Amino acid sequence: MPTEKQVPQAVEIKLNEKDGAEMVYVPAGEFLMGSTVTEANAAEIECGEETGDNCKGSFYKELPQHVVYLDAYWIYKTEVTNDMFAAFVNDTHWITEAEKEGKGWVFNQKTIELEEKEGADWQHPAGQNSSIAGKGKHPVVQVSWYDAKRYCEWAGDRLPTEAEWEKAARGTDRLKYPWGNEAPTCSLANYGVCGYETKAVGSLPSG
Repeated sequence: MPTEKQVPQAVEIKLNEKDGAEMVYVPAGEFLMGSTVTEANAAEIECGEETGDNCKGSFYKELPQHVVYLDAYWIYKTEVTNDMFAAFVNDTHWITEAEKEGKGWVFNQKTIELEEKEGADWQHPAGQNSSIAGKGKHPVVQVSWYDAKRYCEWAGDRLPTEAEWEKAARGTDRLKYPWGNEAPTCSLANYGVCGYETKAVGSLPSG
């Protein structure tokens, strides 16, 4: 059974030579991927209570739970930051999809929904009047899968698979969250009730 709190263990870390990112080593082995019907049902109820949305069926794509074996791999410890993405853009002159389209998706705190907004891109995350000034260590946003893929190629890596992501996030003990099974708080995760703004990567070490 999953434990409420993991015992901290030493992890192997290396730096990516291209962008300086810390990468964590994930050993080879099996883990249980996906959810049981009971877990999916509970997640559906919890989702509805937290968001007020109809979450019916949202979690059943995680069925059935099954054993997956993965070779050892390395994964970034934190999200890619604005500074890191700026270095990539300066080096490659890459133009993101949001910049090409002239708009991006922005969360509206009043309607509690995502809305398309003119001028939103990675340098102007909330629209043309917004800025990432002073937020170099915050995670980059307004990037597409294609933008992220190109960044990874530049950095000499690749995007993780779904299985690799889940194993890194939940571990091999079937934890509900990276920190354990206790409910999220603003000291563990940055989510809606914590202010709707990004924070510097690594600023919530408890989580």
